[in-house]
Parts: sequence; C-alpha cells; structure tokens
Amino acid sequence: MTTPSSVSLTPARAAPATTASKWRTIYTRAVADKTVLVSVLAFYGLAMAVGVGALWPPLQETFAAIAGKFPAAFDALLGGLSIATPAGWMHAELMSLMGPGFLIAMAMMSAVSATAGEEQDRTLGLVLSTGVTRTTFLFAKAAAMVTHVLIVAAALFVGMLIAGRVGGLGIPVLDSLAATVNMILIALVYGAIALTLGATTADRRLTLSITGALLGVSFIAASFLGLVDSLVWLSKINFWYPYMASPALAEGLDWGNAAIMAGLAVGIGAIAFTIFPRRKDLRG
Repeated sequence: MTTPSSVSLTPARAAPATTASKWRTIYTRAVADKTVLVSVLAFYGLAMAVGVGALWPPLQETFAAIAGKFPAAFDALLGGLSIATPAGWMHAELMSLMGPGFLIAMAMMSAVSATAGEEQDRTLGLVLSTGVTRTTFLFAKAAAMVTHVLIVAAALFVGMLIAGRVGGLGIPVLDSLAATVNMILIALVYGAIALTLGATTADRRLTLSITGALLGVSFIAASFLGLVDSLVWLSKINFWYPYMASPALAEGLDWGNAAIMAGLAVGIGAIAFTIFPRRKDLRG
C-alpha cells in the first residue's frame, strides 16, 4: 500500500490566534457567562413595562381626579410631568427608578465580573497567559458589559411598545426609544464606575459597595436637593442629574444631557484603561 504523495504525514499546525480572535473569545465567554442574569432581568423588565402600561386604563380617571391635589414638589420629582398623563405615569412607575435600576444592576454586575471578579476567582492569569494584552482583555470585557445592557434595554423597549398598545398610552415610538437611550446611558455611567473601581481595587464587594453608595447618594441629591431653592445648584453636581433632568417620554431626547452621560461613561471608563494595564499587583 502506498501513500499518495499529495497527502502530508505531518500534522497540520493550527494557525496562531490573532488579537481579533483572542478578543472575540474573551468577549463571547464574557457575554455567555451572564446569560441567566441577562435573561431574568430582560424578562422581568419586559413584564414590568407591560404591567405598568396595562394599569393605566383603570387608574387614569383616579389620577385625573387627584392630580390637582398633589404639591408642585411631587411633579418636580417626576421631571415636571403630571402623573395624570400617560407619560407621567410611565415615567413615575418605570423610568424614574425601576427601569434604569434594572440596567444599572446589569452594568454593575457585568463590570465587576470583568476585572475584580476575574482576579478574585484566580482566572485572570490563565486568560492573560494566552498572550492577550491587558488592554485587549479589558476592551472585550467592556464590550460584553455594553452588550448585556443593550439586551436588557431592548426587552424594556419592547415592553414599552407593548404597553402602549395594551394601555392605549399614545406615547410616540421615538419618545420610548429616547427614554430607552437615556436609561442605557445612565447605566453605562455606573457600569464605567464599577469597571474602573474593579480594575483598581480588585475587590468585588468593595467595588459594588462604593458604586452602589454613589448611586444612592446621587439619586437622593438629584431628587431632593432641588426642592430647596438654596440647594438647587448642588442637586446638579452628581451623576444622576443628567438622567433625571431628561424626561424623554414627554420631551424626546435631550442631546445635551445625553452627551454629558456619554462623556461621563467614556471618560470614567478611560481611567480603567489607564490603570489596569499598568498595575503591578494583578492577582490570579
């Protein structure tokens, strides 16, 4: 028996992994690692949006009757919207805290796993031993965090569209889209904070605690300091204000505030890309 000369007996060598393929592998694994959490938040986000919209028909007459009795401060907390309107109702129940809260939680959990989680789980060294640079690693993780937020945001957006049909809200699709973009941007701000803190502290619990505290303080400051004339200026100096000052469901996208949130997300995230590649005490 002879062997055809055209067939090589030497095993073919696998092509060396390129930077792009390494990036894709890290990104794909990072996205897949949060499949359960993303699915749960997307499902509940969609269901919550539909539920809030479905409650509008039976409640609208009640709100119309009592809205005039609410103090002006109440409408101020809703971005100047009256709860007796569909946009005010959806803003109060969905956009003021719960909707962005879902996305922020998703961004924080994804971001903290990207850096501090990898170090504490002692898996970072294994990934970096493949020759991937720290910058490429962090880019892949940051992209996965954005993907997680976008998936949950898409579910919320679909939920709002269904809510509009179910509840007869009459809110334009573009305004629902603008409100979704606002939620994405504020989520990415806190995601960038968590990413940077995780890349700096390498401590999952500390990162979540500090980011959560910043979120709480920012929300309280933006919501309540503005009710006192002498403290209005102070209410604007925090991460939450650009989001709260943009009731997009009624007014569409405020490009100025959107640019501020995008700038904060990019600027704070850039700090992580400055610190992480230079750290000399990486664990794992």
